[in-house]
Amino acid sequence: MSTNDTNIVPREKLAKFELTEESLNSFRKNQNIPLDLYNKDGQILIHKKRNPTEADFGKLLKFEMQGVYFLISELKKSKPNGADKPYLEPGRTTKLFDIEKTARFAKQSQALIEDLRKTSFSSDQAVFVQNSVNELLTDFTSNPDFELGIFNILEILSVAGVSVESELMTKRTVVAMGMKVRTRKIVNEGKEESNKKDHLSLMMASYLMDVGYSRLEVKQTPKLTKEEYAVVQQHPIISYLMTLPAPEVESHVRTLILNHHRPYRGNGVNNNFPDPRSLFTKLMSVRDKYNKEVGKERITQDIELQLHLQENNVTTSSFEEDIAILSLASEYSSLTSNQPWRPAFKSSTALKMILNDSFFSYSNKNIRHLLDYVGSSLTNNENIINFGDFVITASVDSEKRAHFDICLVLEVGRYQTRPKLQRICSINPVFQKGIKFKIADFDLKTIKIDRRKAIMDLALQAGTTRVIYIIDPELNPALHEAVYKLNLNT
Repeated sequence: MSTNDTNIVPREKLAKFELTEESLNSFRKNQNIPLDLYNKDGQILIHKKRNPTEADFGKLLKFEMQGVYFLISELKKSKPNGADKPYLEPGRTTKLFDIEKTARFAKQSQALIEDLRKTSFSSDQAVFVQNSVNELLTDFTSNPDFELGIFNILEILSVAGVSVESELMTKRTVVAMGMKVRTRKIVNEGKEESNKKDHLSLMMASYLMDVGYSRLEVKQTPKLTKEEYAVVQQHPIISYLMTLPAPEVESHVRTLILNHHRPYRGNGVNNNFPDPRSLFTKLMSVRDKYNKEVGKERITQDIELQLHLQENNVTTSSFEEDIAILSLASEYSSLTSNQPWRPAFKSSTALKMILNDSFFSYSNKNIRHLLDYVGSSLTNNENIINFGDFVITASVDSEKRAHFDICLVLEVGRYQTRPKLQRICSINPVFQKGIKFKIADFDLKTIKIDRRKAIMDLALQAGTTRVIYIIDPELNPALHEAVYKLNLNT
């Protein structure tokens, strides 16, 4: 049936359907689509159907970005007793990474970094990296529990005895791989190789995106001067240029490397660096240099491609998701690694910090990819959002104004970023502009109590409301104490 049906279902009767690889594979396995599925306007996309075809799945995927919905009335009325003990699906406790192989991967990475301090990146090194990440991906996806098991990467690297640079490179590649593989919405029968190609491209970019640091003298401190930060901002360009001599590195991988600090659409400060204008100028300068040299046609062609992409702002949703995955994996890797100026944070603390600093830097979808698909695997099956927690949500009204609410978590289902909440009050954030925009804190003087104590279930909503902050007693003790007392009194 077409989407031009006159029988339109009101939006308030619909809930968003999670169109994941897992759900689609379940439909395939059972040879059944068990729900009527609608588009965002309430028009039917596909009726309940036995023995669906690939064309039916293709129809659904066309509406992936706009959203696919189902009738709330079709939800099962019964829910498991909240008092029941939590049940872990078979395979969820499996440790996914082999200790010896992963430690060897990290040590080989360390050796490569040392080589790059002295020599140029070569074809032989590119082939070595390709083979290494391919082996890592093959081992991961061949494990029958790869969609559920534990990412035991912190445990392995804590005793591997490798440098911080190697630890970051290894951890970042593993986490990016897990996010990419698990958030892939569909694996069409017969197209596994094309999916693997996409996975390998992201892993290559993740592995190589910071090799430029091997050519920089950067102070090991969190407080850089403006001049020192300008030097740091050059590393994506340097990493890109270092890969140019190796034709084995695809142009798409180089595009990801150039843009890996730009996780959000637009040119604001939170897209970070490099600045598009300075990047364009630098690439033109390098192109002009190579134009004068014989045998550099392939390199100049790659630079021309990058210039075209930058000048015309050519992008896709898949590309933007890949950039966000690289950025999130990099943040997580840094926070969970010992640095000269601070010890490593616990995995759960690192995830909370990323969420609490996400409002200006990542979309709701980006954060969901991290927390809902690999989050508990990084924290030994423990969520960072749980019953009884206080969180802050953000929503945007029709006039593009943002509203912030403090809520109590009543229930957490399969996806921890979409809990059932009780609204306590509204509050205003304290914005701060430094290297980038961020929420520095929240202003307790702006609190307005919600006497209705409205309840909202984000799992059943298709609106803009998203959790953007966990009020953690360790990360923000003053705010947590104030909200705890406020909740008791109200």
